Amino acid sequence: GACQVEEAHPQGSALTRMARPAADNRLRGIGFALSAASFYGLVPNLARTAYVNGIPALETVLYRTIAVAVVLSLAAVALGFRLAVPRAAWPSFGWQVLATLAVSACYLASVQYIPVGLAVLIFFTFPVIILLLAPLLAGHAPSLPRIAVALLAFAGLAVAIGGFTGPAQPLGLVLAGLAAAGCALQFFSGRALAQHMHPTVFGGLVHVAILPVVLALVLGVRGGIALPAMATLPTVASVAGVCASYLAGYLLHMSSVRAAPASVVAPFFNFEPVVTTVIAVLLLGESFTLRHALGAGL
Repeated sequence: GACQVEEAHPQGSALTRMARPAADNRLRGIGFALSAASFYGLVPNLARTAYVNGIPALETVLYRTIAVAVVLSLAAVALGFRLAVPRAAWPSFGWQVLATLAVSACYLASVQYIPVGLAVLIFFTFPVIILLLAPLLAGHAPSLPRIAVALLAFAGLAVAIGGFTGPAQPLGLVLAGLAAAGCALQFFSGRALAQHMHPTVFGGLVHVAILPVVLALVLGVRGGIALPAMATLPTVASVAGVCASYLAGYLLHMSSVRAAPASVVAPFFNFEPVVTTVIAVLLLGESFTLRHALGAGL
């Protein structure tokens, strides 16, 4: 009996040592996710401020795409990484490009056809989509408590947004759904890419790849690039804020899925609309009702 105890003890210690890094990675991933959600939550209000000061939303997307492509690519070179996609990462890189483009273009376009609240509600189905797809795409079976937490957070979002006013055209519903699917795909493809490349490398290259498409959208929809009052401080500050917030959010987002599976970190991105709402109340003077408080709490 004593021999059995002595033999079992080292095995138990080894299992404990193996479990500890995995738990630490999950905690780091969750921390990155909450930080990413916080930075992403700044973007809508800053973009709205830029719009009020004469910069249309599509141009803001163009500027932030250029900023991320340049800054992350330079950061990757400074860190000693090579700006190249390994052959094994080609499929994941392609999916990440499509996913990032879908989130950037479809989410923005959807609000032209459906109420903003409805677009947000549809978009934030992505954590639930991830939890449902995780067993097939990530080999990770989500637990029932985790699914319940994701559904509860989604329910809180629905309560906070409340009723919708204005027409809802089918095209808007499709675009918002494509954006949600694209966001879910961003998590899975980012997780796969992070096994081959540093986030600064693939993040820079992904935005270089989508830049021509975003530019074509701006030129096609707008007929040119609007640069009104670009010299005013509020305009420059708001556009710079969008670029910096999105840059930090994307890098932290990809760092979160590098540290932990998508199904672990995705539910924590429901913190993003809470941040957006609080800032809208504090800085833009928007109303905050009991319904908003209840939804944020959930």
